[in-house]
Amino acid sequence: MALQIGRAFQDGIDEFLSERGAVFAGAFIVLGLANGIIWASLSQGLLDMLLEMLPPSAQVNQAAMGSNTAVSLDIPVAVAAVSALALFIISEALNIVTIRAFASDANDPIPDNIGRRLGKTVAIGIAAGILTGVAVIIGFVFLIIPGLVLAFLFFFVRQEIALNDSGVLESISNSIGLVTDNLLATFVIAVVLAVLGLVLGSAFGFLPISLPPMVLTTVSTILSSLVGVFSIAVTTVAYLQATESDHDVTHGTESVGGL
Repeated sequence: MALQIGRAFQDGIDEFLSERGAVFAGAFIVLGLANGIIWASLSQGLLDMLLEMLPPSAQVNQAAMGSNTAVSLDIPVAVAAVSALALFIISEALNIVTIRAFASDANDPIPDNIGRRLGKTVAIGIAAGILTGVAVIIGFVFLIIPGLVLAFLFFFVRQEIALNDSGVLESISNSIGLVTDNLLATFVIAVVLAVLGLVLGSAFGFLPISLPPMVLTTVSTILSSLVGVFSIAVTTVAYLQATESDHDVTHGTESVGGL
């Protein structure tokens, strides 16, 4: 079935505003706040280590360099590093189960089967993320445009992994095929989601008042988490549209609730 832009956004909005959307939005907000605290703690710890290595005459004021101290914890660097790694894995797992939940026709906010083969799927998702991320970075080195093109072609990689149980290379290949088969519609969806993320992500930077770092970080994290969940909903609906005939054959009646 051809990818329909209006239907993808309408059904994505319905999923986002549903009880299921609220559950996963809350999960992403908690994860985002935890990530912010841990990464601020890690960067502050590394900064402290660097300052201790400098001679007293070369040391700079810690308050001037450490703008993240308002949201950081006084924990060892090793603990912060391990926590950051754990949260990275949890983030990938949460993305996988969120995609599966939005693709499920079950009535429960958290469907029973979203955790199937989760460990293996998360490992594949991380490997695919690293591979595609390196490819996009290399593309950005070459005048930016190739990086944008690659990021666009990898638009459905995570959906392929979560819903089709594809491997690393298979998910990349299938994503490229789906994007090229639905080029214009996928481009419009990707651009709208990217612009939405940029606008909401930078909105507080243009306010005429100065907000405390804690407030600014918290609000920005909440907004970015909400945009992230909405993007997952829209992208998953779009993926199911683009692969509807395949899912009818291989997955029976599995589809997004309400489609």
